[in-house]
Amino acid sequence: MIEQRGWYFTAPWDPVPVRRGDALGLRAGADYFADLLAPGLSNAASDARWITLLSWCLKWSHVAWRNAGGGDLSRRDDQRARYAWLRPLELLWVDRTLESGQTTGQLRGRRSIERWRKADRQLPNFAMSPDQFRRHRQVGTYGAYRVVLRTIPGLTMGDGWTPDATSLELANLVNDSLPHDVQLKQEHFENGTKWGHWSAGDEARYWVERGWQTSWAKVGGFLPTPDEAVSKRLPEEERRLLKPVLFSAESTRRVTAEVLASAKGARSHADLCDALANCSVLSKKVEPASLAPLPAFSRFADAAMHAMRGLWREINHDEAKQAPAVEKLARAAELRSRLDSVHGAGAAWLRAPGRSVFPHDHAITRLAEAMRDAVSPVDQLRALARHHHEHGGGRRWFREQAGKMVPLVADTGIAASDYRFRLRPLSRLAAQCGVAKMGDVLDAVARNDLDDVARHEPDDEEGDAL
Repeated sequence: MIEQRGWYFTAPWDPVPVRRGDALGLRAGADYFADLLAPGLSNAASDARWITLLSWCLKWSHVAWRNAGGGDLSRRDDQRARYAWLRPLELLWVDRTLESGQTTGQLRGRRSIERWRKADRQLPNFAMSPDQFRRHRQVGTYGAYRVVLRTIPGLTMGDGWTPDATSLELANLVNDSLPHDVQLKQEHFENGTKWGHWSAGDEARYWVERGWQTSWAKVGGFLPTPDEAVSKRLPEEERRLLKPVLFSAESTRRVTAEVLASAKGARSHADLCDALANCSVLSKKVEPASLAPLPAFSRFADAAMHAMRGLWREINHDEAKQAPAVEKLARAAELRSRLDSVHGAGAAWLRAPGRSVFPHDHAITRLAEAMRDAVSPVDQLRALARHHHEHGGGRRWFREQAGKMVPLVADTGIAASDYRFRLRPLSRLAAQCGVAKMGDVLDAVARNDLDDVARHEPDDEEGDAL
């Protein structure tokens, strides 16, 4: 793994809380547990097929970038130039998927691609505005898998860009799966192309008009996994390449997946956390005390986010006006029930084993103590809102002003999700690689997560609204 001082342009430029949101300031704690259980993954890396497709994108964008004069990734301008050659290929895979008739799966940038297709693929930069095109680095598919590509040996040389042995084999597998007229060949890039003409802003036009102009010509070959098949095994030859790098026998990811698969009685995300914290096999991989507070952390964070979404709903569905009085909000029966749950889960957190060695104790304990000291529903509501204002990351949802709760962002109907530890993507990847049968695990995760959270795939037009 590369060291922090060698930070590559694979890293997004916005701070983590601004990019992903952190309503209660618990992101660092969630990431701590995620790094223990599923190192090298991210919550967005949920389809192993995209690792295969991105390997193909890395190989051929690397060829074009080198031909255009690239070769050094130490300077930021060179790193931007490297990504400029990659971005069009991942978007053309979304176009190719839609051309096949498939409409589900991880298709980031889909709305822009659909506009581009309706305009006969004539609009520049896939119908994205300059800001959307720039921001695709963060919300696009490569951004979702950059951690995997950068940190897991065998995929890249540790920089997130330069294909390593496994990545090159995966790239060849993708190319061989395509119809003959759609395949890319080395000689395509050795025909006297004036590379300087295509650099500095015309990389997308190069791939569309010349580099891979047959990208949508014929249906066939590998595509991103559709939603209905996301937990099914990938083809054997693909699994043979992916499984050793993602789930080697000695890896923590492999052990975590096997523990989850063996938790037959688990019916919820919290039950899975219980199984992980109490597993002796996993404790040999990580310090046992480090996972001890995981179940209490998960239950408290979930209860608090459940209350946050309930409060947000009450604010935005008040019949009188969209800045209801705090005392009126506190009379809502459903919200009071959610606040009671936060109070109880907070008390359990304060008694949790292993809390003394948890390195991100401050924010969650401050919330637990505030809820403990809040006597009435009004006090509990104010304690939760105050903690959100003082400790939350990214945009604040609301603030109390003159006894009223004033919303600060638009209501889009998309709810903020719970704090998670990469168990869903880990389980999906494990199922696709044939590590274990993960259907029960995915059902247990979904049973909680779909309660009152609208699941969605980030897209090029998604903002910070809730």
